[in-house]
Amino acid sequence: MSRKKTIIISIIILILIIAIDQITKIFMINKQIVLIPNFLNLDYLENKTNMFGVRNTNIWIVSIEIFVVCAIILKLIHERKDEINAKTLIGLDFILAGGISNLIDIIFRGFVIDFIHVNILKFPIFNIADICVTLGVFFLIILSIKNIRKSSN
Repeated sequence: MSRKKTIIISIIILILIIAIDQITKIFMINKQIVLIPNFLNLDYLENKTNMFGVRNTNIWIVSIEIFVVCAIILKLIHERKDEINAKTLIGLDFILAGGISNLIDIIFRGFVIDFIHVNILKFPIFNIADICVTLGVFFLIILSIKNIRKSSN
C-alpha cells in the first residue's frame, strides 16, 4: 500500500473513532439502559476525578497527561514516518483517537463522559475511547511480540 493511501486510511480511522465516541457520549447523556440485567448496563457518568478508574486526580492533570501522550505519538509518527508500517500506525491511531476524544470531553465539558458498566466485574465505568486506547496498546504489544519472534528465528 502506498504511503499516501496509508496516511488517508489513518486519518479516516482517527476521525471515525472520535466521531463514534463523541456521538455515543452525546446519546448517553443522562440515560441509563439495562442491556443484560445484573451484567451490562449503559449508565451515564461524569468522570471528573480519575483515569479509567485507576487513580483519583484532578481532571486537568489527566488532560495534561493525555495531551503529552498524544503529542509524543504524533511526534513519533512524524519522525519515523518511513519506518512505521500500516499495522503499527493503526495501533497508534486507536490510542491517539481515544486520547483525543477524551481530551475533547475535558476541554469542552470539564469531565469525561463514561457509560459502559460491566456490573459483574465491579470494573470502572468506561467509554468507547477507553476501549480504543486499550485495543491500540494490546495490538501494539501483539505486533511487538510477533516481531521479536520473527527476528529471533
